[in-house]
Amino acid sequence: MTRMRTKRNIPARMEKCHERWFDMPLLNKGKWRQECNVSEDTPIWLEIGCGKGKFCTEMAALHPEVLYIAMEREPSVILAAIEKAHAMELPNLFFIRGDAGLIENYFDEDEIDRIFLNFSDPWTRQNKPKRRLTYRAFLEKYKFMMKKGGAIEFKTDNDELFDFSIEEFKECGFTLTQESRDLHRSEFDESNIRTEFEQKFADQGITIKRVVAEYL
Repeated sequence: MTRMRTKRNIPARMEKCHERWFDMPLLNKGKWRQECNVSEDTPIWLEIGCGKGKFCTEMAALHPEVLYIAMEREPSVILAAIEKAHAMELPNLFFIRGDAGLIENYFDEDEIDRIFLNFSDPWTRQNKPKRRLTYRAFLEKYKFMMKKGGAIEFKTDNDELFDFSIEEFKECGFTLTQESRDLHRSEFDESNIRTEFEQKFADQGITIKRVVAEYL
């Protein structure tokens, strides 16, 4: 996969979109709704690893009733997403530049309603399953952050990662629904928003796997 070129003038360009992100998101733990000026009953949806922002911007536009928070650790990548959201003037979309390994530092107990994991690094070549965002240690963190009745939506092109994730979800007590090993030919594709990676894989004839893991 071709590495994305580092963008120029990242700090200055980020500053132009300052209303889309927080200097110290750690301070928002437990009070995201207050800091983002939404009502206390507003659902919070979190995307971990938002890439260049195609999915999060389309989801936020489609669901103005939710507070959508998108997280990405790579500066050049999140800049593309932030600038896209800024251009679209989406009032309900905010960003965190941070590492998923520290996710528990950003959100409090029962604060999140839904989590999206789209095409996370499978860590298959390095054989480091504990780094996968669907490894049980991560899933337990998500359960702490999520309200009962919430869910994780997981998509991947990688068969090994999908099989691994299904077992981890089950082990951690999630109820699996909407499971598909060929999403684009399933009944669930009608409401599906494709990410940048998803479209690239689909163009190559690679089938997309998806499951919803409910926390009941």
